[in-house]
Amino acid sequence: MGKYATLTELAKTLGVSTSTVSRALQDHPRISQKTKDRVWKLVKDSGFIPNQYAQILKDNKTYLIGVIVPDLKLHFFTRILSAINGVVKNTKYSIVLGHSEEHLETELTLIDKFIGLRVDGVIAALSRESKDVSHFEKLAQQEIPLVFYDRVANFLNAGRIISDDYKGAYKATEHLIKTGCKTIVHITASRNLNNSNNRLYGYLDALNEHGITVNEDLIFYFEFDHTTIQAFLDRVLKKYPQIDGIFVFNDYVANTAVHHLLKSGRKIPDEISVIGFSNEPISDYMTPRLSTVEDVAETMGQRAAKLLLESLANGKIPSEKIVLEQRLVLKDTTK
Repeated sequence: MGKYATLTELAKTLGVSTSTVSRALQDHPRISQKTKDRVWKLVKDSGFIPNQYAQILKDNKTYLIGVIVPDLKLHFFTRILSAINGVVKNTKYSIVLGHSEEHLETELTLIDKFIGLRVDGVIAALSRESKDVSHFEKLAQQEIPLVFYDRVANFLNAGRIISDDYKGAYKATEHLIKTGCKTIVHITASRNLNNSNNRLYGYLDALNEHGITVNEDLIFYFEFDHTTIQAFLDRVLKKYPQIDGIFVFNDYVANTAVHHLLKSGRKIPDEISVIGFSNEPISDYMTPRLSTVEDVAETMGQRAAKLLLESLANGKIPSEKIVLEQRLVLKDTTK
């Protein structure tokens, strides 16, 4: 046989028709068990793999799902990807991975690439730079179903799987208040991201509902450079030495904050309590261990994959918004 065995070659070797081989591989009831056994033995011996492109032509589907991950260095996103793969691997579909590396231009390129590959559906989280999300409308124009996870666009016709970041942030801030904190800093992320905005709103509402006046000086919008955290803390602690609590939008940035506070001679949690978000592995490796908010990465990935697969099965564009609950995980950086 040639480099890649074909149905025609299998049929010729067995002395049967190509349609007989095809039906045997599909366990067709009109094909005798003896013939099926002969076909499968030859398939095994020859290393035959069905031609995916022939299946594409037959079904008008590529059985490809594009997945966009913003940052593969973050454990949270690798766990979501693993959960998506865990669902998809048990189906006829395969994943085409796209890593935006937090850049809008890369995200634009990935959308065009996915369309060029004729993927059947897309699962995506926005990059930090994605203020304009109109490029995702190209998928709708091609009738390619889209499911967002974690970082979502709210005004597109797509499914959405998100954590209840607002409630998680509210609980975190409220815990700081209930344990005696009165002047609480919040380090948040890009204004472009729905999840960091929701965590900011949770922080603000917790302060307001517990009678604490919001001070804009205590809110810092972090982008990429961790040295800006150190500069911000030095500046704000000098101006407001009474600061006794810090709520940070993710654990990696919280680690930077805790390290700088300890280096500056601050006692945690005796003088300042710190709480992060996502319960990343780093939260347990730190000294002291970081109090944080539980993430739901596995559940988020599974629900995103299942929602897209349901859409591909029923031919309907997904529009559901699924909100996942989170809980506080209290460790050593809070009272």
